[in-house]
Amino acid sequence: MRWRALPGLSRAWLGRAGMVALLWLLGGRAGLLLGVVIAVVELWRPLRPRLLLATALLLLLALPVVVLARGLPTRATLSPDFAAGSLLPHVLAGAALALLVLGVLRDVRARLPPEPAPPDAPARSLASRRPAGELERGDGPASDNGRTPR
Repeated sequence: MRWRALPGLSRAWLGRAGMVALLWLLGGRAGLLLGVVIAVVELWRPLRPRLLLATALLLLLALPVVVLARGLPTRATLSPDFAAGSLLPHVLAGAALALLVLGVLRDVRARLPPEPAPPDAPARSLASRRPAGELERGDGPASDNGRTPR
């Protein structure tokens, strides 16, 4: 099945379902929740790439605040347990990266040139389809008087 053969609405739903499934695979329950929230919000109003990128930036900037709010460990207590003790920074980082990738992909897709029409479709042109006038045709080969350019 080709992507172009699907109607616009079916393609949008398929894309949202793929996004939710990918976020669920990569982020577990938190990824599933993020994917469902994005899909539900987009039913109401599509998210602009700039908003997605700004939200990702805010979540990334919140990471040090969340880690410092918990308190930094001393050298004697520094261990992997510190990172495993709070999953909130991990969830924030994962959500920020997912929103960043989604925002960049949408921004790039919005800047792509439009797709060319298929060859079997009728050509569309802004110019009229009338025959060329006398001025557009020119004099033809008889006007050069047989001289060849040097």
